Parts: sequence; structure tokens; C-alpha cells
Amino acid sequence: MLGKLLKHEFRATGRTMLPVYGAVVVLAVLANVSIRMLSGNVGPLLSIFFGLIVAAFGICVVAAGVMTLVLMVKRFYTNYLKDEGYLMHTLPVSVHGLVWSKMIVSIVWFAATFAVIGLVLLLTAIIQTDTSLAQFFAGFPSWAEIREGLDQYGIRLGDLWFIGFEALLCVIVGSLFTCLHFYAAMSLGHMFAKDKILLSIVFFVAISFVLSMATTGYSAGRFYSLESMDVTLDTAQEAIRFAKAMLGEMLLVEAVQTAVLYVATVLGLKRGLNLA
Repeated sequence: MLGKLLKHEFRATGRTMLPVYGAVVVLAVLANVSIRMLSGNVGPLLSIFFGLIVAAFGICVVAAGVMTLVLMVKRFYTNYLKDEGYLMHTLPVSVHGLVWSKMIVSIVWFAATFAVIGLVLLLTAIIQTDTSLAQFFAGFPSWAEIREGLDQYGIRLGDLWFIGFEALLCVIVGSLFTCLHFYAAMSLGHMFAKDKILLSIVFFVAISFVLSMATTGYSAGRFYSLESMDVTLDTAQEAIRFAKAMLGEMLLVEAVQTAVLYVATVLGLKRGLNLA
């Protein structure tokens, strides 16, 4: 059943996100042409016109990221907390399945949005600097040069892969945390019969405050403990160990917070949801 939910959700969200990506690509092409035109001799009216296109491209890039989050939150609210919730909560799937279907789709669209924006900006930079793809990639060091540099500083390649893996997990868990922050606030706010939207906002602010205070307290304690350990970064190996430890700490904090929000979301949907 989870597979069917994912298929339906991707279709529903794709009808919005794919046109957004198309708009980003089209405006990127127009913006590149406009930048080239602005570098030449054009009249004031054309300069304003081309400048507006470039500005529209910048706004569209930002809007694509915002739209992704807004759409993911709106889909949760519409499907589970509005009239459609009467049908969704009667499906032969657990509350965990309902929540996970939203989270999985959100992560995929977050990654797709990041990839589209990153690729468009990269190609724009390459085009505007009159650099070919071959020249661009030729500027990167070869695999042998990378290994030689790592060996010079006594850094193992596995350590870098591990740090990259930790960073990727932090991004994924952080994205889940962002979604669940909204999901939990809305689920708790809709446990009441009146003022559901207002209470959802109150819960969002309250959750933000509590988690911020808890994170600040934990971080302060860890900072003083590291000071007492007399941590130094005099060598590359020490820097690698420190980076691995810090990313591990960050991942732990994010994972605990995300788990708390997940439990709050599930309990709000399972125990006290009020759709009246």
C-alpha cells in the first residue's frame, strides 16, 4: 500500500514541481541570452527588459526552493487534516505509512530541486565565462593527484568518504526534520476543535523554542567539554578526527530531534486528530 501512496503522491506533486523546473530552465536560457545582450550595446529600454529577465531568473531559483517546501507542507495539510483526511485515514495503511509516504516524496523533491538549481547555476557560470565542459572538468585534479595530495598529509581516502557520508546523512535527516517540524505542529494543532490553524502556529513556535533551547544547552555543554580536552587542529589527521566527531554530534542531535517530532506527528494523527 505504501507503494501505491508514493505513486499517487509523486503524480500529484509532479504536476506542480515539473512545470516549476521547466520554468527555471526556460528562464535560465533567457537569462543567459539577456546577460550576453547586456554586455553589448543595447538601448535603455532593452537594458531594462533584459535586466528584468535576469531578475526573474533569480527570483524563480529562490521560488523553486520555497515552492518545494510549501507544496510538501500543503499536501500533508490537505490530505490528512482537511476533508480529504476522512478518506485517507480509512485506507488499509498505518499512520506510519501515511507519514512516511509524505517524507519520502519530500526528500526526493528536495533532492531534485537542489540538483536542478545547482545544474542550472553551474551551466550558467560555464556559459558566461565562455568555458566548455571539457575545459571546466579539465580544471579538476586527476585521481592520481588527489591520492598523492592525501598521502602527503597522511589522510586516508576512507576518512573523506566517511565524512561525506556523514554530511549526506545530516542533509537527509535535516530535511526530514524540517518537514516533521511542520507536520508535528499541524497534527498537534488539529487535535482541538477550534482555532486549529492558530494553535498549529503556536505549536510550531513552541516546538522551535524548546528544540532551540535544548540544542543550545547541549552544544554549550559539548563546547566546554571539548575545551577541557584541549582539542588542537595542528595536523590534518586531527582536523579529520574533529570533523568526523562534529558531524557525528550534529547527526545525533538532528536524529533525536527528528525522532521526537516523528513521534509527535504520529501521536497527533493517531490519538487526537479532530477533523470536525
